[in-house]
Amino acid sequence: MKTTFLSVFLLLTLLASNKVKAQSFEAYLIAGFDVSQIDGDKLSGYNKGGGVFGGATAFKLNDQWKLQQEITYYQRGSRATDEQLSLDNFSIRRVDYIDFSLVGHHFFDEKWSLLAGAGYGVFVNVKSDVKEDKSLYNGDLFLTVGPQYALSEVLSAAIKLQYSVLPIFKNQDAYNNSINLTLNYKMITK
Repeated sequence: MKTTFLSVFLLLTLLASNKVKAQSFEAYLIAGFDVSQIDGDKLSGYNKGGGVFGGATAFKLNDQWKLQQEITYYQRGSRATDEQLSLDNFSIRRVDYIDFSLVGHHFFDEKWSLLAGAGYGVFVNVKSDVKEDKSLYNGDLFLTVGPQYALSEVLSAAIKLQYSVLPIFKNQDAYNNSINLTLNYKMITK
């Protein structure tokens, strides 16, 4: 699954780069935070915070569309509130991924755009207050959507909802569910 998704990701990147002009290439740094939960682990609420950071390249297709490839380190997971401590056998679980995403931007005007795309998170590690078997974790195939606002010519802010398409555990129907706020700093424009 990982190999297939990464192959499709690289193929689409190559096709996109061959279809656009060299003047439309952009490179970004991405940094922010997220709140998340794991749907299916008996806990509820976006109680687990984490970090998001990485980079992206983008190709402008025309005045209304841009295609962006992102590689980010992403911390998702779940955390019990005081009332939920008796519902499961852990109180905090942080699951780390390296995400590879392909995101389309549709621009409404110079400031606002809508982002929508898909990606695959390669499982890196889990940290919990109880011992967990790391071999029970799958990668995270997900969809993402949200608005982006240009704060300046080089800085934009995005809020994205990201939700798993397939279960993240091999033995349980559970799905990552997160909302992230990121700042995107444009380093290169050609």
